Amino acid sequence: MGSVEKKAIFSKKSLLLIAIFFVYFAAGFAFFYFGFKPAVSAADAYAKEAESANSRLNIPAINLDIPVTKVNMTDNNLDVPEQIVGSYSVHKNKTLLIGHSTTAFSELKNLKVGAQITYDNHIYTVTDIKQKEKADISMKEILKAEEKDTLVLMTCAGEQITKTDFSHRLIITAS
Repeated sequence: MGSVEKKAIFSKKSLLLIAIFFVYFAAGFAFFYFGFKPAVSAADAYAKEAESANSRLNIPAINLDIPVTKVNMTDNNLDVPEQIVGSYSVHKNKTLLIGHSTTAFSELKNLKVGAQITYDNHIYTVTDIKQKEKADISMKEILKAEEKDTLVLMTCAGEQITKTDFSHRLIITAS
């Protein structure tokens, strides 16, 4: 009786092609799953940041009513929230409110002297508006104590230098 030779269902070449297909399929799946996950929406970011808010800023002249959260200074930089306003204070009677000009403070450029601002249950009146080059700004000067309760609102202005930075700052003082 002769021996029966088993014939392989797939040739070695076919097995190699199948293995390559599965590797590419797995890599493609991983790329689409990890690479194309949707970014956090602005609404989701706003909701998450608003959870930590402890105050509200209201400026009727530019239709702004937004949560405000306290921020910290890390390595001489303030941790500015992406979607809401941040507050930072060194002295009891002076508060710096900061926000991005592309989100929270997008309409701040339209504010005029004399406009009313309500923050932390106090009403302030805009007394000064200026735009300064970033290099000419002294945070020590901005944060110094005042005789009266004073708000300073600050956001980026001027020409865009990088994706997240601009050449100037818009500085609005209210007391």
